[in-house]
Amino acid sequence: MSNMKRWMAEVGLTHRQLAVQLHQSPASVTQKVNSHTHWQRRDCAALREQYGLSSDFVQDLIPYEEAFPKRPREVA
Repeated sequence: MSNMKRWMAEVGLTHRQLAVQLHQSPASVTQKVNSHTHWQRRDCAALREQYGLSSDFVQDLIPYEEAFPKRPREVA
């Protein structure tokens, strides 16, 4: 699963919502999220500005866990 697909599922963001924010068609965003098409520089810039996501994360160049490390469980 791509980083973006996992991140979108975790934050509850749909392909259609992201498409509106990026001024693209939902089909185009779906292709990018499913790694069938590459993310463009302007996509990465918009995702960085709006959500703080690095281009390395968006393009799956780093593992998801590196960008969003799990919090240690609280000890009771």
